[in-house]
Amino acid sequence: MRKFLTVSILVFCIATLVSCGSGSGSGDDDYAGVQRCGNGRIEDGETCDGDVACWKAGHFWPEGKAVCKSNCSGYDTSKCVPRDPSDKCGNFEKDSGEACEQGETKPCTDLQAGFTEGDAICRRDCRGWETMNCSKGGKNKPCSLILNCVKGCAGDANCIEECKKSGTDEGLVKYEDLEKCAAACGGVTDDSCLSQNCYDAYYTCNPTQRCGNKVLDEGEVCENKETKPCQELNTADQEYQPINDAVCNSECTGWDTYSCVDINALTCYQVYECTQECSDSNCEADCMDKTWPAAKNIYDTMMTCLEQNCPVVTDECINEFCKFQTDACKTHLTCGNGVVDNYEICDPKDGNNAFVDCGEIKDSNGEAMYEAGTGSAFCNKNCTEYGVTLCHKFCSCSEIKTCIETECGGYPKSNAENTDAKIKCMETCESWGNKIGEEEASGYRMLIESCCEQDQQGNTGACGWDSSTCIQQAPSQANATCGSGDDPKCPY
Repeated sequence: MRKFLTVSILVFCIATLVSCGSGSGSGDDDYAGVQRCGNGRIEDGETCDGDVACWKAGHFWPEGKAVCKSNCSGYDTSKCVPRDPSDKCGNFEKDSGEACEQGETKPCTDLQAGFTEGDAICRRDCRGWETMNCSKGGKNKPCSLILNCVKGCAGDANCIEECKKSGTDEGLVKYEDLEKCAAACGGVTDDSCLSQNCYDAYYTCNPTQRCGNKVLDEGEVCENKETKPCQELNTADQEYQPINDAVCNSECTGWDTYSCVDINALTCYQVYECTQECSDSNCEADCMDKTWPAAKNIYDTMMTCLEQNCPVVTDECINEFCKFQTDACKTHLTCGNGVVDNYEICDPKDGNNAFVDCGEIKDSNGEAMYEAGTGSAFCNKNCTEYGVTLCHKFCSCSEIKTCIETECGGYPKSNAENTDAKIKCMETCESWGNKIGEEEASGYRMLIESCCEQDQQGNTGACGWDSSTCIQQAPSQANATCGSGDDPKCPY
């Protein structure tokens, strides 16, 4: 009897195990209800699951980490440094002029430099290969590679000894000097501690790490991520357009100029002038090849406007529909450089003409268009004209009222007549006013519109243009004498 029970229990247990492990029904359903964010796998509904190097999360420089958000919906890239939009390195495609793309590796043996082991990584500018992980085997490891090797040993004494054996005599001496100092840091694995407490020994062992330590060390031309205007790198043999910045290279030994634009590259409007002389698409393509992405983008915007609005391109049509886009194409390279260049009448960084008195704005006959001494006009974003929103014209209050009578059919006689079109017309007449005239006329109108009659008990009666009391009281309450004027520049 006891034997029979034992067998029965065993059979039951086996059956239970088989049923629990068969199929994918209950097991997968249970798993589906578990929060998967944080399990290290990017699954349905997730954009990320774990942090990555900045370049993997978008068009950023490779340094730093893009942090996956707590719900795995995307990356926090606030600590990543964006690349210039015209910089194609890091766009996940190997473009013309690039030796490799960000994230690529290559066996060091393929570099034909005598290396026998290791993998080279693509440089941060995509123009070549970084060989810090390459070595020539045997006792060929410099101090930096001994250090990297030791860090991977996780404290294993035999592994550390093998790393030291593979180092050159000079490399081993430098490593042992660092190892002595590293006792204060609990070993050689804490780079931050080593760089602070063993400065000389750490950077003697790891010279490439000096680049980026925020100190301009001996032998360095610049510091990691530092930039310099391309024009400051002009030489007798090479000049650059006055745009973009050069970036300190990964060794801090010089400037990468891949974002700089040759002085002879066509500007946006030069491309337009070039294509106007073409008779076929191949010629137009050749014109495009002589420029760079930023200029081409502005050119495309201008051409879209012209194609939509000007079947026949004339100055009249450009000025009516596409002046802003055409001006942007003419001056995008030079506006903001502090100099008034071709096509420009001002520059916001030129202290002498960034702002002018409104009275200095003249028409084609040389006549002042705005009242002097009452405001300033400011250079616009294309450097092609002055913004005059703070300027006043010449009509007095009485002349503004004449304009409203002539152009708008007079002031409203009731709230029903105070339509949007009527208000816009009155505001247009007011915009012709000099400083005092505009204030008086607009003050008169707005006071009526905001006024309501009240009886002795405080009950509200008619308001605005429905109230004769408001209309009668408005001039005195607005302190508007509505002075007269006879300025010949006022058309009324």
